[in-house]
Amino acid sequence: MAVLFLGPESSSGLVYLYLFSPQTTGWRQLAQYEKKMEAHKAAVITHEVKEVATGVAETKEDKGPAIYGWRTAAMCHGDKLEGNIGPSLMGPKFIYGNTLADHIRVIAEGTPNGMPGFQKQLGAEKVRAVAHYIYFKHSK
Repeated sequence: MAVLFLGPESSSGLVYLYLFSPQTTGWRQLAQYEKKMEAHKAAVITHEVKEVATGVAETKEDKGPAIYGWRTAAMCHGDKLEGNIGPSLMGPKFIYGNTLADHIRVIAEGTPNGMPGFQKQLGAEKVRAVAHYIYFKHSK
C-alpha cells in the first residue's frame, strides 16, 4: 500500500519540477547541441576561408605530403599527384568539387566510383592535412 505524503518538501519539489522543466523554460538538449554545431561549422568555414585567402595553413609543419605518400593516396594517384589507377589531382577542375571543403569531404567519405573514405584510418586532422596539400598544390 503506497502512502502519498504532500508535506512542504514535496510541494517545493513539484514547484521546482514545474519551474525548471523543458516545457516551461523552452530549454532542450537537442536545441543546445544543434546551436553548438552551427557555431562550430561557422568557425570551420571562417577558418577555411582565411586559409584559402592567405594561401597558408595554420599548422607549424606541413604534414600533408608525408601523409599523402604513406600508403594512402600516392598508391592510386601517383607520387606527384599525376594520376595512376586513380585520376590526376593536379586540377584545376575536379569531379567532386574544387574547394578545400570538397577535398576534405571526398578524402573523408570517399566517392561512388571506387575511392574509399579515409576518415577512420587517418582521422580528421590528417584528412585535413592531405586536403590542404592537394588544394594548395593545384591552386598555385
